[in-house]
Amino acid sequence: MEETIDQEEAQELPPTNFITFLGDLVTTGQLYLEGIRNPETDEVIIDLGLVKRIIDSIEMLEEKTKGNLTAPEANFLSNTLYELRMGYIRAVSRQEAAAQAETTAEEPEVEPSDNTTEAEVPADKTEEAS
Repeated sequence: MEETIDQEEAQELPPTNFITFLGDLVTTGQLYLEGIRNPETDEVIIDLGLVKRIIDSIEMLEEKTKGNLTAPEANFLSNTLYELRMGYIRAVSRQEAAAQAETTAEEPEVEPSDNTTEAEVPADKTEEAS
């Protein structure tokens, strides 16, 4: 019986207020930025579309609650929104770099030929070629 009480106490969540609500949103965003492992397939899921939606939602909350928040609430909103935006920008940059690297790796290398035309000769050598 004592174990049941301990489990119930451990499952007790803090009361919902503006900061805990934002914290839940931001935590979800951070999880999808870092990747959540699918237990069935063991695949890591990164969902930047969902993260963007969360950022947009927090921006909307920021706009709609302007002037109605306490100083700690306003600071928490501003700071967590900034951190989530920066994480999103880094994730998008990593994704673009990976896509670019993949594209570059797939392109065959073009070897220079001995049949260089005048258009292919660098500008400073054009005078010498004439």
